[in-house]
Amino acid sequence: MDTLNIASIVFFIVVWISIEPLMALGWPRPNDSLSVDMVRVRSAWMCETLTRDNNFIGDAAILGHTINSASFFGSANLIVIVGLSGALFMEPNYGNGNGLIAMFAAKDPAWLFQTKVLLVIATLLRGLSDFIWAVRQLNYCLAAIGASPSRQEERDIAAWTDALTMVLNPALRSFSVGVRSYYFTVAAAFWFLGPIPFVLATVLGVGLLIWRQSWSDTAKGIMAIRKLLD
Repeated sequence: MDTLNIASIVFFIVVWISIEPLMALGWPRPNDSLSVDMVRVRSAWMCETLTRDNNFIGDAAILGHTINSASFFGSANLIVIVGLSGALFMEPNYGNGNGLIAMFAAKDPAWLFQTKVLLVIATLLRGLSDFIWAVRQLNYCLAAIGASPSRQEERDIAAWTDALTMVLNPALRSFSVGVRSYYFTVAAAFWFLGPIPFVLATVLGVGLLIWRQSWSDTAKGIMAIRKLLD
């Protein structure tokens, strides 16, 4: 593997590993990002769940929909992973092709082609792991909400709100990490076109992710809701 390929894969791995801890801290806008603001919104949600008079039906429906979404994404990841795994046992034949991959990767040895496939699979496996864990945690959250006391019972609303939020936040954070893994799957796929497209796709993917988390209309709307809650 030449120096440019090595530098591109090292850059990708560093960005891939470091982005989630940074996003959890709200980087680059610690006080105005979706990741941070949604923690406050979910806390308010759990407080409303404990105090509204609808027997948790609406809240269970919302969580059930999220479980179905995570299950769908996880199943889709698994199907793609199985399909890509077959490419690991194929001998790449760039020379007879006329597409972009043939143009950029005609001189790649078989082991480098398989390394690129493995990287795409690795990003999908990361997402699959997060989606599976999100489903499990959301089921725990449903059980925790169901176990919470009714309005007729003596209870500490603040303590119950904190406890339920501690279960809900990691679950939905895992779901979000799984969704964000697709940005890196797309970037990893660009490695087939060469190290420079690979690096550019990584930078553009992370830039788009950061913009959506901090400066998109949704981020501004959630920020407004968080300020209302505060």
